[in-house]
Amino acid sequence: MATAPKTTDDTLSATGNEELAAIKQDMHQLKADLAELLTAMKTRGQNKAEALGQDAINTLHDAIDTLNQRVNAAKEGVSEKTRATVDQAEQVIERHPVASLLAAFGIGFVLAKLFSKN
Repeated sequence: MATAPKTTDDTLSATGNEELAAIKQDMHQLKADLAELLTAMKTRGQNKAEALGQDAINTLHDAIDTLNQRVNAAKEGVSEKTRATVDQAEQVIERHPVASLLAAFGIGFVLAKLFSKN
């Protein structure tokens, strides 16, 4: 038995099926590549977010350190001024003990009158 020679329609159908199979394979590969690309983009985005977060934390720590230094410098300045004022007050009291005692008594008397209920 002899087989019938292939017709043009059979050839076109076989070629169409091969092309369809190739397109399906290309679509499958495209889908896999897209999934891989999305995963890579997600990972990169997470890494960038973590880096930005760490940068923000580092900047915050630097700001806190700077603020601590300024507070410590201000405390030292206030302490020095307070010591100088106390020293001056002690010198005035040593030079004028009676006047200092009378001034303290007068101030106490005035404050007592201001804060008394009667």
